[in-house]
Amino acid sequence: MLKYRARLCPKCDYYVGFATPAPAAKNGQVSVTNFCLNCNYKLPVHSILRGMGRPNRLARRASLRLVHRTAQVEEAAALVKPQTEIRINPSDYASHLRAIGQDLANLHLAAFNLECTGTAYLVWVRTDNQSDSSNPLFRISRSRLQKLWRNKTQPMVLGQEESYTLPTAQTGRRLRYSVQELDRIEREQRAYRRHQSGTADGHSLPQLMRTVGDMIGQKGERLLGISWQELSVSTVVQTAEGRKEIDVFRPDNLYDLWVGMFLRRDNRAFSDVPR
Repeated sequence: MLKYRARLCPKCDYYVGFATPAPAAKNGQVSVTNFCLNCNYKLPVHSILRGMGRPNRLARRASLRLVHRTAQVEEAAALVKPQTEIRINPSDYASHLRAIGQDLANLHLAAFNLECTGTAYLVWVRTDNQSDSSNPLFRISRSRLQKLWRNKTQPMVLGQEESYTLPTAQTGRRLRYSVQELDRIEREQRAYRRHQSGTADGHSLPQLMRTVGDMIGQKGERLLGISWQELSVSTVVQTAEGRKEIDVFRPDNLYDLWVGMFLRRDNRAFSDVPR
């Protein structure tokens, strides 16, 4: 697992990861590795110089005075309505991400970016993400079954579809999942899973996303975003100390975490059996 610091990208408002290697000496020049998880933007910084320099003493600020609120400010504050949307609890990350993963798996998505706003989840889907020509299954064989699968009706999207404009002036789709909608989807999927036999597939997208949510929730961190690629998964979190960090995993790393989570759940089930 690789770890980076995170900040907002000035080009697309997603997240830029950056890191510096541990210097061999206290003083010296070290390189900076940085990248945007969405648009591949790079910060205009290639290296930094470590040293013992002291910052210049800042001029002393004048004392501040309290300003009485005017009638216009009072009227504007009265027009502000309290938020009625439900805030996302970190303990719900696992169930929410599993429900979103099930919906995205039905769309056969290979890559996407997810953002957690605190009251909803936003998933960015590019227009060229679902082309049949990029699916190796359609390039390898042209069997009748695969043609029927390709020509069947498109699956229904459970998230609320929105349009947005990419930095390259191309249009794409954005799916919005509210807490109320995810709770409804989770109840429906739970009822469906009761009629299924066998164990869950730890390599599937819903289970891997569930693992990510369980891992972040157990650490007590706040989820900011997930960049899902075919060979890497990057999670953007805010720690309890307020630091924004990016952790980069391989899918097999997440599968190992899923196995541990699955075994812990089975052990709890066995320990609860009356003797």
